[in-house]
Amino acid sequence: MRRLLLALSLLWLSGACAALTPELADLDAVPLHAAPPAAVAKAIAQAPARKGAGPAIFAVTVDLPVTLDGGVWDEAAPGIARWRARVFSAQARALLMRFDRFFLPSSARLWIYDAQGRTVQGPYLGAAHNGIPELWTATVPGDIAVIELQVDAAERAQVELALASIGHAFKNARDRGDSGSCNIDTACPLGNAWRDEIRATVKLQIPTGAFVGVCSGTLINNLAQDDTPYILTADHCGIRSDNAGGVVVYWNFQNSGCNRLDAPDNQNQTGTLLRARDPDTDMTLLELRQPPSAAFNVYYAGWDASGTGGSSGVSIHHPSGDAKKISEYVRALTADFVTIEANGPSIPAWRVTWNQGTTEQGSSGSGLWNQNRQIVGVLSGGSASCNNLDAPDFYARLDRQWLAKPQASGQLKVWLDPANTGQRQVAGKNPNATPTPTPSPTPTPTAPASGGSGGGNLGLPLLGALLGFGLLRRRRG
Repeated sequence: MRRLLLALSLLWLSGACAALTPELADLDAVPLHAAPPAAVAKAIAQAPARKGAGPAIFAVTVDLPVTLDGGVWDEAAPGIARWRARVFSAQARALLMRFDRFFLPSSARLWIYDAQGRTVQGPYLGAAHNGIPELWTATVPGDIAVIELQVDAAERAQVELALASIGHAFKNARDRGDSGSCNIDTACPLGNAWRDEIRATVKLQIPTGAFVGVCSGTLINNLAQDDTPYILTADHCGIRSDNAGGVVVYWNFQNSGCNRLDAPDNQNQTGTLLRARDPDTDMTLLELRQPPSAAFNVYYAGWDASGTGGSSGVSIHHPSGDAKKISEYVRALTADFVTIEANGPSIPAWRVTWNQGTTEQGSSGSGLWNQNRQIVGVLSGGSASCNNLDAPDFYARLDRQWLAKPQASGQLKVWLDPANTGQRQVAGKNPNATPTPTPSPTPTPTAPASGGSGGGNLGLPLLGALLGFGLLRRRRG
């Protein structure tokens, strides 16, 4: 399996740098397919009910079937056949697409771009891109998008391509500055000591039925230190085996300077495999279908699953799908529990209060680093906000996720300690770098969970009452 993934990744990487400069002069002659406005409006009206029940919803999907017969062929260059079609959804802030038939020959390249040709996503390279006959794309801004396929003329007859639906973004996950004003850009001085860890943090675009949402995640190291591209996030983000292949991972979606609004979203890849999940500890572990491109300059984060906690550290995340932010804590983490939905499990968590910054919907699944630069938890929920900076957040504990369930599909250990070394900490590393020795953990006193009221735990009777009035700590999307 590993050899197959490597071979596919080489095919994918061979096209990763193939830039496209769209030809815009004749776009009016390219067929335009419009999404039904009534279906879009109905879906948007239903979307608010999804908030708090998964990722932070920013788009709805509507059926818009387009086959090769719905586009036009011409010649992009001698010997290169080009197929194009346009899609439209009125008042969309951005568009994304789902192809349910996606079989391309080796010479084929597929791109998606906006009507002005300013944002180009792709190339997408058939089975080598995702390994399944379905493709979800990254977003392009505006309410009109162009689909362009180029292929060697001799292989044109081998192309099988069909659009099934489009995603209409009514809240644009590409918006810069959409999160609360107290959030801190990773380009600000607070991020200077965490430049490596910032490179490990990703935004996840997640299809969930008729909706598309965002969560945060982290590329993490393992004890074999072999650069297996595992991403750790939260189970409540809703990634399952049937939609993991449609997850789009955005790298380096961050502003170039403190408080600027220029985060690029063109460094992304589609397709993950679900390796493990456990709702009782709010854990999901994904593996990318292809290693990240060297151009993305990623970092494999270290982690600590010993249960030591942390005396200080940060979380790095994408609040409201915004450009990457960083939050800091300087008071020791305490052990607690959090319930993030009615009748849901009581999740063992680290309770944190922020010294700077906060979290929002979209931050779910982000990592919580300790003073040793190791992740000890992933965000489940909390009350912290720019309007309530003293309220706590709760990060599901890695030490409880380590052996959450006996089977491999319900724990971290099998995947992160494949040689069964018994170690529970690892340092971060750059790809292909000599592994860095893991630092000895610095003991941090942690207060035990009270099991009742106080200590940040609301207690079961009060939890039930607050659930009834909709006042439970909000769940992070």
